[in-house]
Amino acid sequence: MKKVLLGMLCSLLVSSLIPHPSSFARADGGTVRLSRRHGEYQVTVFTAPTPVRAGPLDVSVLVQDVHTGRPVPEARITAQVAPRGRPGEALVQPATRDVATNKLLRAAVFDLSEPGWWQVEVAVDGDLGADRIGFELEAAEAAPRWQALWPWLAWPAVAILLFGVHQGLVRHRSLATARRGGRPPGLATLEMRQ
Repeated sequence: MKKVLLGMLCSLLVSSLIPHPSSFARADGGTVRLSRRHGEYQVTVFTAPTPVRAGPLDVSVLVQDVHTGRPVPEARITAQVAPRGRPGEALVQPATRDVATNKLLRAAVFDLSEPGWWQVEVAVDGDLGADRIGFELEAAEAAPRWQALWPWLAWPAVAILLFGVHQGLVRHRSLATARRGGRPPGLATLEMRQ
């Protein structure tokens, strides 16, 4: 019974230390901000991280042919972000496959300099025509530096904890065997071979 409880406690502790996958999400698996039909295109825009914060912002775009649902690989996509009401401070980048982890999408990475409302605009230009779509999003304060680093700092503690649990279980098993008057399994096997 003690072993079961100890095992459950260890599993709970280890699982609570594992970072949630959404903390590492890129826009390829991020939040859908917009999905609309525009002309001959179905355009879906994703952003990450969730929640959006001042700092890196990944904007990914999926462009599909409205009639077939297939991605339109030859479409040229440009993404732009600007603080609300200050279009002169816009950051513009082509969305490319090189930045995207999912090669069906195109992505652009921006560095949001401050928290607040940002205007995002995506321009699509291809054989099926040209279109522009946009939306706004709010960026919270930048995450403290320790939040970005804690998974790297915590993993040694997890390894040490697991080693300690293992040693405790081994010691508990040896003591239980000794109390029953038996020999540890390894020693009994060694004597039988001789």
